[in-house]
Amino acid sequence: MGFDIVIIGAGIAGLGSAIALRNKGHQVTVLEATTELQPVGGIIVLQANANRILDGLGVYQALLPSCTKLPQGPSTRRYDNGEYLVKKPADFHEKEYGYPLWPLHRAELQRVLYNAAIDRGVAFRFGNRVVSIEDDDTSVSITLADSQRALKIAADVIVGADGVESQVRRSVGSDACSPIDSGMTVIRGFISEDTARLDPETAVLMEEIGLWCGPKASIAIMPVRLGENTLLGFDCCYRRDEVIDDEQGKEQCVKHLGQFYGEFDSVVQKVLFQAEDVRTWRLMEAKPSSWGGGMALEDGAVLAECLERAGHLKDISGALNMFQMIRQPRCTRVQEWSARKGRRATLPDGSEQMERDTNLKSFNGWMKLGATRNIGELPEPESPAWKPWLSGYDAVRVANRELDRIYGT
Repeated sequence: MGFDIVIIGAGIAGLGSAIALRNKGHQVTVLEATTELQPVGGIIVLQANANRILDGLGVYQALLPSCTKLPQGPSTRRYDNGEYLVKKPADFHEKEYGYPLWPLHRAELQRVLYNAAIDRGVAFRFGNRVVSIEDDDTSVSITLADSQRALKIAADVIVGADGVESQVRRSVGSDACSPIDSGMTVIRGFISEDTARLDPETAVLMEEIGLWCGPKASIAIMPVRLGENTLLGFDCCYRRDEVIDDEQGKEQCVKHLGQFYGEFDSVVQKVLFQAEDVRTWRLMEAKPSSWGGGMALEDGAVLAECLERAGHLKDISGALNMFQMIRQPRCTRVQEWSARKGRRATLPDGSEQMERDTNLKSFNGWMKLGATRNIGELPEPESPAWKPWLSGYDAVRVANRELDRIYGT
């Protein structure tokens, strides 16, 4: 049975969910606050778990022209001298987990998903910023921010994909919480390929995905495509000593970054101070949280599988409960790991940082494990089974195994 579904938000989560649900025959409408699609953000790295979802949605081939094929694999380096702690060959990810590791500009991913949604008949309503929601189980009443007039939309299911300041989250009850400032700031920027290749030291960065981990700060640098151009993109993440209330995504001067990256590898400083398009975000935390774009794509695909088992309106609640049961353990585990990883990436100089670097070097030895082993279990982070479970995960397969157990095949 096809349901009428309203998705609030046209980011990666909303668009991926819209495609997955439309592929199952549902009528899908996406409400977006901006007056037109406005792809923003910096770099994103799509691992095999996300690419498997995109392939299942039927959009993977359309995305490939926007992906950057690199001669070198991902690496992690010491912050001060650039020593490689982890370095993988370019084809490692695909051999182990079934799909390549793709660095990508978020705007390109959003564009491809939007076009795919349009092609499938998803309806979009732009300029519809939601400020309140009332749900009586058969319809939703949405108040728009601009006119304060109520717009009633009949919907069987409402999907909240409206970001960290989600109005949908606020509407679901006391378990929801407002986002809090994590104390971390993310600076995202780019330099042109021509600029990067002028210096042999920065030219090398056009060939790999690199991560430098240092005291109170880390930085990821990699090439990405944007339209017809290739850029060298970076994500800086550093720990502030004070709480700020800057506008998200505003243009940013990089001069102050010297206090966080002044002791970093010289090539890092060259990239930062040649940056041409730099914007800043406060890193906010909200519950529930997960692992960004890749986990959002998993969520949308699994939601579609769960709702496919609902034959009637009365079955929707049970299907959504199944969705929560299936997704919550993985999302919680990944959320905990992500927080731990962020802290470990910014350790101060000392014994704990040295232990981290030693462990990273040994990481090369145990990463190799079949992508489909124990896919339904919850391994401990840093265990040999962790990376295959994280990156090689088949979310749809796991979901259908659980759904078959409850509903039958």
